[in-house]
Amino acid sequence: MSEMRPEEIKEAFALFDPQNTGRIEPAAFQKFTLGDEELKRSIRIPTHAIDIREFTELMTRYNNDTNKDPEEPYRRAFASINKDGSGHVSAQELRAAVRNFLGPNALSEADIDEIITEGDVSGDGRITLEEFLKIMQKSEKKHRGEHVI
Repeated sequence: MSEMRPEEIKEAFALFDPQNTGRIEPAAFQKFTLGDEELKRSIRIPTHAIDIREFTELMTRYNNDTNKDPEEPYRRAFASINKDGSGHVSAQELRAAVRNFLGPNALSEADIDEIITEGDVSGDGRITLEEFLKIMQKSEKKHRGEHVI
């Protein structure tokens, strides 16, 4: 994983602070980790509200810890979404994860359906880890302004 740029950190901060209070409450991190104990340990979730400066430090430490395997954060995210351990994420699991993490109105049903359709290379209505990794890599490239086919 490459080092996060300041605008990426601000965007990530905004996801945890949808009311734009300038602080992230510990409960927001609890929603993000969705019971993933390994993830909780690896990012050392704060027990107090944090501002953008503290969040930047947290993300920098996490980024440095995960530099060995650039896909590891995505693998962890997939595992936290894939509650039943089936090895694939259903549309229902993805919807629940999006609502828990981003809020109930962050993405429409059509947006989530589009993600499933675009990412579901096998056409079975589910996304495997490999498909999920491709989606995340494509999203990362779009974020960086790279041309994506």
